[in-house]
Parts: sequence; structure tokens; C-alpha cells
Amino acid sequence: MHRIYLLLYYGFARFLPKSTTPLLGKFAKALRRFLCKRIFLKAGEKLNVEQGAYFGNGRDIEVGYEVGFGRNFQCRNIRLKIGDYLMMGEDVLFQGGKHKFDNTEIPMGHQGSEGKTNLVIENDVWIGARVIVLPGCSHIGKGVIIGAGSVVTKDIPDYAVVGGNPAKVLKYRNRESNSMLTV
Repeated sequence: MHRIYLLLYYGFARFLPKSTTPLLGKFAKALRRFLCKRIFLKAGEKLNVEQGAYFGNGRDIEVGYEVGFGRNFQCRNIRLKIGDYLMMGEDVLFQGGKHKFDNTEIPMGHQGSEGKTNLVIENDVWIGARVIVLPGCSHIGKGVIIGAGSVVTKDIPDYAVVGGNPAKVLKYRNRESNSMLTV
């Protein structure tokens, strides 16, 4: 059955309009959710996979509650585990795997790779548009914000706001302002 869901996703559903498109948007969102919940290893409620998203065969992907993959998202050569509440902009790339290049007598393209890498993304993370996450990053902490266009090359601590190429911590979110006020 997994192959049938993959065929339906990559052959049809992936190309349907964005979820915000009038008329067909809601249908497209529901169909992609239905298929990806069967393709991924684990998928929580309120999953949103936008138009053009690519994630290989999906068997190495686990996502929590209310996770959104932006338009044209790509997940390549990664075992991915995401907590709850992920927001993501368009054109985000998670690039895993590491090419071998130590032997100067053999062309780099012929030295092979070290296989898939792991990436864990904790709860309540916001990833801006056109962010690239490279194999040097295996953990994105809780409450992190990654600015648009950033290139992430190493792990990010909890509540950090990062940006740039390579991405650097710009500041930390104020945890006090995140608590709800009661009257």
C-alpha cells in the first residue's frame, strides 16, 4: 500500500494548488494530508503538506501535532523527527548525508557517502523561507526561530533566534513573554 500512496502523492497530489488557493486549496490540503499520514512513519493531527513538497519515500519521517511543511519543501537523505507545532516558509531544504572526499587520488564523486543523517526538531519551531539545513545540524531546539535565507550548519539551542550564512544566534526569546496571562 505504501507504494500506491507514494504514487498518488508524487504523481498527482504534489502538484495540486496551495492550501490557500480558492476552490481547490482545501481539497488539495486534505488529500496531501491523507496520503502523507499513510506515507510517513508517524504523523500527528493537523498535518499540512503544501504544494511541491518532496520527502523521498517518507519512511524516515515522524511528525507531531500541527506540523506544516511549506511549499516546495525538500527533505533529502535525512531521518527526520519533528515535535509539535512547526511553522515553515516556502523553499526550505533539509540536506542530509555526507560525501566522502578524503582520498585525493579518487574523484570525490566516486568516493561514496556516509548514508542518511538524523535531524530532530523540537516543539514550537518557526523556519523562515528559503532556509537550508545541512548535515552538520542534527538538533534544532525547542522554541527556535530560524530567519529566512539562513544556512544552518550546526545544532541550535532552545529558544534561540538565528539567522545568516552560516546561521548564528542573534538573540534568545524571552520565555516570560510566552506565558499566558490570566485575569
